[in-house]
Amino acid sequence: MKYYSRELLFSYLEKHPIQQYFSSNIIPFLNLVEFNDGDFIYKEGTSPTYFFYMIKGNAKLCLTHKNGKTSLINFLEAPCFIGEMELIKAQEHTNGVQALSSCICFCFDISRCKELLLDDTVFLRHLCFFLSKKAIQNTRNYTQNQVYPLKNRLASFILLTNHNGLYVEKHSEVCEYLGASYRHLLYVIADFCKSGILEKTIKGYKIKDINLLSKMAKD
Repeated sequence: MKYYSRELLFSYLEKHPIQQYFSSNIIPFLNLVEFNDGDFIYKEGTSPTYFFYMIKGNAKLCLTHKNGKTSLINFLEAPCFIGEMELIKAQEHTNGVQALSSCICFCFDISRCKELLLDDTVFLRHLCFFLSKKAIQNTRNYTQNQVYPLKNRLASFILLTNHNGLYVEKHSEVCEYLGASYRHLLYVIADFCKSGILEKTIKGYKIKDINLLSKMAKD
């Protein structure tokens, strides 16, 4: 986690006026931080000491089960809160949150402002709205997995998770997230390669035709 200067923090506050979500002056408790692509914003199973509001970038949320299997739960896209469930004690320890791109966040030191946040009705009202929108989006994602062909859902997934044009997600996690069999997933990926949308490389699958992939995702 890289910290930026207070001067740059105030510059970002002009573009992203987060103070509007609070009745108390929250600025003294804020820092501006950045996570690089691949960095863990939260390591799974830890008790968080920071609460974040991501203003740029995207990340993935994962959970490891007792049998060692890892499930891809969701994706987080700016602007959004990160760590709200732990802040309100809905869960004690964090799931794994890993940056999929450069992520710039407002960072709250929970040890300094936790009570201030939890006593702020303006903030809690906004947090309820945020959690409701997240629940609606999760429901939409679930229903899309039921009604759209895998090729369309996979195209959208690749656009969301690729790293500078390179798709590297584990097939097993993608199958579980998209509700597809391993064999079906490999068939669709092979078809993407045959159609010139993807190219298999040593590091992963390189996106060759972003326009066709985008059109397939929209369809």
